[in-house]
Formats: sequence, structure tokens, C-alpha cells
Amino acid sequence: MKTFWHKSLQIILCVMFMLFFYSPVFSGETLGEKKVEISPGEKLYREHCLRCHGELGIGGQGNFGAKNPASEIIPSLNTGTIKLALTTDQFGDVLNRKTMKEFILKGSKVEGTESTISQPAFKEKLTEAQIDQVLDYVATFPDTRPIRYTIPRLLFLGGFWIFLGLVVWSIQSRKKILNSVDLPKIPIHDLDQLRLMELDACTNCGECVTWCPVYLQDEREAITPRKKIADFREMIKAQYSPNAVFFDCNPVDPEAIKDFAKSLYECSTCGQCHFVCPSRIDTVELWEKIRRCIVDLGFGPLETQTPLVKNTKAYDNPWGQPRSSRAHWARAGKKDKTLIAPPKEIKKGAEILYFVGCTASFDANLREIAINTTNIMNALELNWGFLGNQEKCCGSVLLRMGDKEFERIASENIKMFNELGIKTLVTSCAGCFKTIKQDYPKVGELNFEVIPFATLLSRLIDEGKVKFSKKLDLRVTYHDPCHMGRASGEYDDPRKVLEALSEAGVEFIEMERIRENSRCCGAGGGLKAGYPQVQQKMTVERVKDAERTEATDLISTCPFCYQGLQKEIITMGSSIRMRDLVELVALAMGLPPTRIQKEEETKEN
Repeated sequence: MKTFWHKSLQIILCVMFMLFFYSPVFSGETLGEKKVEISPGEKLYREHCLRCHGELGIGGQGNFGAKNPASEIIPSLNTGTIKLALTTDQFGDVLNRKTMKEFILKGSKVEGTESTISQPAFKEKLTEAQIDQVLDYVATFPDTRPIRYTIPRLLFLGGFWIFLGLVVWSIQSRKKILNSVDLPKIPIHDLDQLRLMELDACTNCGECVTWCPVYLQDEREAITPRKKIADFREMIKAQYSPNAVFFDCNPVDPEAIKDFAKSLYECSTCGQCHFVCPSRIDTVELWEKIRRCIVDLGFGPLETQTPLVKNTKAYDNPWGQPRSSRAHWARAGKKDKTLIAPPKEIKKGAEILYFVGCTASFDANLREIAINTTNIMNALELNWGFLGNQEKCCGSVLLRMGDKEFERIASENIKMFNELGIKTLVTSCAGCFKTIKQDYPKVGELNFEVIPFATLLSRLIDEGKVKFSKKLDLRVTYHDPCHMGRASGEYDDPRKVLEALSEAGVEFIEMERIRENSRCCGAGGGLKAGYPQVQQKMTVERVKDAERTEATDLISTCPFCYQGLQKEIITMGSSIRMRDLVELVALAMGLPPTRIQKEEETKEN
């Protein structure tokens, strides 16, 4: 929003510049009264004085470079000094009428003075009587210093203070208007120095545009990382730059903030832009901090994303399910006889805490992940437990949406986890793992190790504790979840488990885009809730990547990825089958099949 100074400020500013650059005012030139009669001394001066720059006393030294005839007597002195020397004895014997006469007659250094001029002040030698006439004439010169000092200062300084007063008045008036209409001001207190520097670090090269999975499905410049950085940078400059603070005080148009928020939330926070950015801007951290600013301002999250936030705050899970039903998956597994043994409530002294997560706990189609994980740990006789109905959401949804309530949930969970005295926390959800592992330490200290279940499996396989007794004869490919891969760097352990499954007849083949360049499925960052059509297109592209490998099964270690990929596999009528890594391991270990596996076997028969 552009503003202009008051018209009077412009006029006064122009007058001040004219006064400053108009040389007659500041040079000390004055228009003296035209003399009718010329005295003998003046006539002699005009005819004979040729010091410095020519006749008629042009070029002497004076205040503000003044060209005053009086200063031609002794160029190193100004008019006021000469007048004092001629009319008073203030300078004593050093500079008086006598020493001036000697200087004019001899034209050399006068003893007792600082003058070093080596030639006469006049082109012809004058008699003492003529010199007296010249000095009498010089003594009558008006002292123009008051004019030179007073008039410009009155005009310039007076105009300056009037100008300054109008500026202050304009700023105060504008601030009163802004305060009265309650226009939004973006809070940036959550942006640390690194995030602010990253806003200026963007080189606008376009690498993020080339790789952004969201932009490939919705080619609008406004949703590209470089444009979001540029737009947010301009908005905070409009309100926090020195020009804005002291002159404009520009509010940001609420409609502009709304449009920016829509673009900001059309993002899966996959982090691909960070890995291709030449400046290595931590874009995921930056998006989350900017979202916090937008939420504090009241423009986020989007309307379709709001229920996830409200449910998490009210029910400790984003799906709006009662807290008392969090452990229902265990009762269902016992009823279906898919559990070897019921999960054990965590007690002090247990080494491992299994953090189930909201999606595996409440989604009926994904409870098999929790059941298979429980069966594996029970079969291996690990010292573990779970929280049951005491488990709360990790807060990942709130953090991705930019809600400050994340700190409250994180603090409560950290306190509860630390009090248990556990050594290791494992989770079968990539989002929970990233949040607890990377984001919780920013809130409080963790007294235990946080690892994904794939890492635990990899360690147990290396120790020889995991035995595969059943042949599967499958050709599988692996999808790297963004939170586990790019965000946390956990690429190798899931692959080690898949490679170890070769003993069970599992052939592992990679897709074209893997590891840090893995294509995002679009399920994270609130994109699925905010822009389901964009997320659907992204998921279709990932399923096609898997199909090109001619694999029979697509494996992942994230319930969110599982949800999205499984839905599009069914919609597309694809022959590929979606599985979680723990399901594959449980089958190879010969553990009881889950309800979904039984249904699939029935269809095949």
C-alpha cells in the first residue's frame, strides 16, 4: 500500500533545497546601496587593487567564500577582523593600522603577523596619504556577517524545524488512523535471525520451481518457494523497514495476507526445495515459522484445515475420536485373534516405549500397523510397553499448521516420557518420529533415544535376533517418507531390512526418484486437508513411479503415506499392493496374518 507525504511537506522541502543551493544567499553577496559620490579611497582601491583574481576586489577570502573587497587588503583575514584592526586596538601591536600600512607598502611578511604573502597588495606603490585614504574607505565597510549568518539560518533552520514538525505530525496522525481501524501487523517475534537472513538469501534462481511437487500439479508462481519468500519479505519490509517506521507506517492489505496464506498452505512441507536450493535455505523450518506468524495474525490455517487443529486441542488427536478409544486397536486385535498377546501398559523400568501415534491408533484400516508392531516385539520378547489411553498426539499437526499450542503438548509429553525412565522411544509413524526427534528438543530436554521402528528392526537383524521362516516371493519397492527421509536422514535402515528379507524371497528394487530426491506423496503439511485435488495428483505420480518398477508391492514406513497411496491405488485400479514395512517383516517371521491379510487371501482364493 503506497502512501505520499502531505503537500505542504513537499513544498517546504523544495524551498529548503532552493535556499541551500542558491549561492547568493549563502555566499554573503549583498546588494549594497549605489553610491552617488565615490571617495578618493574607494577610487584608489578600485583602480589599484588586483589581489588574487583581478580587479575590483574580486576573489578575496571571507566567510562562506565571500568575494568582499575588504578582504583584498590581507586575503587571509576576513572583513570583520580588518574592521576591528582599523577601528580598535583589540589586536594591539600585532595587527593594527600601522602594520596594515607596512604590509601594503612592503608587500612582504610583516613582522609579528602570520601573513606570508610575498608581493604588494596593489599593482602600484601608493603613498602613505593614499594608503590612509584606502584604509579610511575600508573602515567604512558594513559588516555583512550578521546578514550572511542570520538570514540564511532563519530561512534554512526555520524551514527545517517546520518541516520536521509536519513530518512528526503526519506520522502521529497516520498512526492514530491505523490504530483506530485495527489494521493487521505481521508479528515477526517468532522469526530468529537465521530465518530473517534466509528471507534475503534467496537468489531467485528457480531450482525450487523445477523440483517442487506441488507446483508440478498447480503451476502458479504464487505457490513457488521463491515467490512465497519474496512476498513475505516485502510484507514485513512494508511494516518494519526504517522508511515504514519513520515515514509511511504502511499496513499490509488484509486481502494480500489472505492470498499469501492460501499460497503458503498449498505446500506439503516435503523439504525438496531445501535440498536443491543453492543457498541451502531451511525451507521447512521457514514455512513453519511463517505459518506461526500468519496464525498469530488470524489468517491461518485454512478453513478446511481448522478441524484438524481443533480436534487435536480438544481430543488429543486430529481425527476427533474420544481419548478412551485410543487403545481400541488392541481390543480389536484380540477380538480378531490377530494379536499374539495384548500390548503391555508401560511401567517404570521398561526399556522401550512404543509410541503408536494417532493414525495407527484410530484408523481402522491402519490399526494393522500397530498390531504387527506389537506382535514383532512380543515375539522377540523385548522389554517394552505402550501408554494406552494415556498417549496423546505428538502435536505434529499443530506444528505444521503454525499453532503455538504445540509447545504445550510437547512439554506435557516430554515430562511424561522422562518420568518413565525409558531408554528408547520407538514409533511406527514417520511424522511422530520427526516431531519427537527434532522438534521436541527445541521445547525441552529428552532423556532417551528416539528411533523409528525400522531402525530397531535393523539393529535386531544385525544382532541375529530376527529370524525369517516363511517364503514370500515378492518383488517390492520402497517409498521414502519425507519426514523420515529428507527431514531426518533415515534412508538406510529401511533398506537394510528389505535387503535382509531376501532370505524370505523378497526382491528389492528401487524407483527412479529415491532418498533426498524421492517424490512426495502429498499427504503431509496439511496439503491433504487444504488442497485434496493437488494431493491426489501428487499421489498418482508416486504410484506410477512404483508401477514402472514392475514391483508387486509398494512399501512405506509412514501411516500418512500409506493412507494416501492406498486410496489412489484402489482408485486407479492398479495391480500393485500397498504394505507397511512391519507387515512384511511379520509375514516373513511367520506371525499370524492380520484381518486385512486374511481378507486378501480370501479374495485370491
